[in-house]
Amino acid sequence: MSEVVALGDLPGSPAGLLFSFPRYDEGVVEERLTELRGLGVEAVELGGRHLVGTVPVLGKGHVGIVVAARMGGERVALKVRRLDASRPSLEGEASYLGVANDAGVGPRLLASSVNFLVMELVEGDYLVDWVAGLEVSDAPRLRAVLREALEAARRLDVAGLDHGELSRADRHLIMSGGVPRMLDFESSSVNRRCRNVTSLAQFLFFNRGMAGRIGMVISIPGRDELLEALRGYRREPSDEGFHSLLGVCGLTE
Repeated sequence: MSEVVALGDLPGSPAGLLFSFPRYDEGVVEERLTELRGLGVEAVELGGRHLVGTVPVLGKGHVGIVVAARMGGERVALKVRRLDASRPSLEGEASYLGVANDAGVGPRLLASSVNFLVMELVEGDYLVDWVAGLEVSDAPRLRAVLREALEAARRLDVAGLDHGELSRADRHLIMSGGVPRMLDFESSSVNRRCRNVTSLAQFLFFNRGMAGRIGMVISIPGRDELLEALRGYRREPSDEGFHSLLGVCGLTE
């Protein structure tokens, strides 16, 4: 069961470390809580499959820590910039998430500042774990979900935003409400060639762990045929090339 902690109760508590990680500094915590109140956040909710010290959280990365929070009485996701993050601000990630949102991808951005992102809370199982629980009778549903995930990657390609982490998408795709949702745009860029479709297809069908799980439910495309389709899409990232790739993967409707 999750624990809800009001912002005023965070300084000096184990959960205060979330706002001054990895070195606790009460002055930093107080400054950040003032920044957070300015965004309208009222409390944080402790719970999740990852740990920061002894505190359960939704996610922990090189740039930030993600926890559930309360804003306007609603549950939201809150990303907190780490003190040792390689980026001095989360504002760049906020702009990339805005581009993704315009393409219908990613959690909806609700508010942002230098040290925080407030987003739609997307909950569910990681796609890799969801696939592991399927049976052969679930093949039509799996094909539909994989197609939806690749279509989201295609929309990012068209929007000119490269996610940057889809070749290692085990922690970037989550099943929420029966729909695959893409998370974590901290490594995104609008200044490099987009490889969302090709990176995700390689993760799904060439990553040994993921391909093995998918292959227990549906047929995996032949390696040479898939490589040729990926090369064709890279040369000409058109709708035709994308639909051809879906066909090779057995994911056309």
